Parts: sequence; C-alpha cells; structure tokens
Amino acid sequence: MSHIPNSAMPHAGPSQDQEEQGSGSSLSDMASSVMEKVRGAPRGAVAAGAAVAVGALAAAAIPLVKGALADRKSSGGKSRGKSAGAKKSA
Repeated sequence: MSHIPNSAMPHAGPSQDQEEQGSGSSLSDMASSVMEKVRGAPRGAVAAGAAVAVGALAAAAIPLVKGALADRKSSGGKSRGKSAGAKKSA
C-alpha cells in the first residue's frame, strides 16, 4: 500500500467563481461599476439622474395634491361660490 502525503491531496475550498460572486455584492464594487457606466455614457447618466429626481418630486407632490383635492371636495365648493359672489358685487 502506498502512502500519499497530505500536501499532494486536493483540499476543498471556494472556487474562483464563488469568490467573484461574493465580491460582486459589496457596495464599493457596485459603486465602481456604476462609475464605469457613467464614464462610458455621461449623457445617459444625466438623463437617468434627472428621471430619478423628477420621480422623487412627483412622489412627494402626489400626497399634497390629493390632500388639496380632498379639502376642496369636502368643502363642497361653498367657499368658491362665496368668493365669486363677492367679486361680482364689488
């Protein structure tokens, strides 16, 4: 029976594919990939940033507009009629 030393035997460990997948999820790697894309297409990055900004403004404005419309509906248009009548008599 022959003897094979431990140093000659392959040992289980993470493969290169597994190591690359793990490192791709870090925040710094993601930021660097985004920066590479921005450098490659700066106009597209500006357009995407503008779209995100518009979306954020819309998301903030929608509840305000809905609240204003709800207030107008709950008053039943009474305040509108009074102000119109006051303008006509003046």
